[in-house]
Amino acid sequence: MGKYSDLNLKDWRNYQEDITTDSLWIGNKKKNDGKFIIPKRDILPKNSKDFHGLFIPEIPYQFIKRFTKKGELVWDCFGGSGTTYKVAKILNRECIITDLNPKEKFIKKGSAENYKLETKADLIFMHPPYLNIVKYSDNKADLSTIDDIELFLEKFKIISNNVCKQLKENRFLILVCGNIYKNQEEHTLGLWCKDIIRENNFKLKSHIIKDYGETKGGNKNYNLNYYRQLKGSYNNFYGDNIFVLQKNKDIK
Repeated sequence: MGKYSDLNLKDWRNYQEDITTDSLWIGNKKKNDGKFIIPKRDILPKNSKDFHGLFIPEIPYQFIKRFTKKGELVWDCFGGSGTTYKVAKILNRECIITDLNPKEKFIKKGSAENYKLETKADLIFMHPPYLNIVKYSDNKADLSTIDDIELFLEKFKIISNNVCKQLKENRFLILVCGNIYKNQEEHTLGLWCKDIIRENNFKLKSHIIKDYGETKGGNKNYNLNYYRQLKGSYNNFYGDNIFVLQKNKDIK
């Protein structure tokens, strides 16, 4: 078996159609030219159409299968609509999911800044708001109320200090955070958040790009954005960052 999973590495060929090691994830594409095309899995839940800032079920699916064993504990500290919890239950993992603004009964109300687990997690997901691009509440503890990048990063550092110490040593943390465009400049928010986590005795194992695919509005939005990009001298975002980070041994 794998060191951190139930995968039988002697049968590694059998996982090639299920678990990817590619660092580029493609959506809305039919032709397979060797790249990882995000599959549509009937077993996975459908995302809520009423919640902004979702991440796709394939993200928790890939990393829960690859980095945990059945019965182990997964924590998602920016719970959102509960995608991670739903996938974890399908895969027979324990899951604690917390959020300042719970949208489901199974989501515990709590701030990532000070929430304490009873036992350390085997896998953690962090999908913070991208500054105030989508505002989820008026709670001052909510990262989505912050308009200033420096203040956002200071707050994220406090959150990371709490979250990272609640992961078992040698286990994995998955950060999903893209770039933002603000004041006529692209800002690498995800990269900066990744570096903050690394300061908590973590090493970066992978940097994955998941393309955004076709967004709501289709060609109309594409044409409008294309015009804005030409006028503003910038380019279309490539997609979301997914960072796979592994915790080093605890410092004594």
